[in-house]
Amino acid sequence: MPTGVKSINPAGFGPPIAPYAQGTAAGDLIFVAGQVALDKDNAVIAPGDAKAQTLAAIDRVEAILSEEGASLADVTTATVFITDRRHFGPFNEAWAEKFGDHRPARATVVAGLLIDGLVVEVQAIAVRPRS
Repeated sequence: MPTGVKSINPAGFGPPIAPYAQGTAAGDLIFVAGQVALDKDNAVIAPGDAKAQTLAAIDRVEAILSEEGASLADVTTATVFITDRRHFGPFNEAWAEKFGDHRPARATVVAGLLIDGLVVEVQAIAVRPRS
């Protein structure tokens, strides 16, 4: 890995399902790989339930950020993938619960996901808080 780039793989996560890091930190930026609703054994949480999966995916984003001393308040942008437009309402409700008044830039895309039962994936970029 290039100098100055740190991989982030929280201990409570199952192993990545492909050759990638759950997140990376470089300089003042933290890049969070697409997070989905998987438990520590990589089993899908709440198959087909967009709200529950959004909450679980954002919990994973929080865990990755916390490894670098950051929180959801440090997220500057996110890209979200949902498998069907009907999931947008429940996804948005869960998003608002987790982010509160913080409103990072966001794109939401309808796309297929790689594991059956998954309906939401969240990717994010955050700025490392200054101490």
